[in-house]
Amino acid sequence: MPGTADLGPWKSALMVASVGIEFAIAVGVGYAAGYYLDEWLGTTPWLMYLLLACGIAAGFKGFWRTARRYWPAEDEEKS
Repeated sequence: MPGTADLGPWKSALMVASVGIEFAIAVGVGYAAGYYLDEWLGTTPWLMYLLLACGIAAGFKGFWRTARRYWPAEDEEKS
């Protein structure tokens, strides 16, 4: 995986800025899917809560994946 030294400043900035967009999309898709499934199956509000939680978890996973790119590896810190 490339570190910050391998990326140009603009590409790095765009990757970091995309975290918020990725998080919002994941939460929105989870909420919308849960809402429409609840309406269709008559299980209001349980599927909405479940899929919203899944969307939040997916958003944090994307945040974590991007954040790990900018943290130095433990081996590099010890050197």
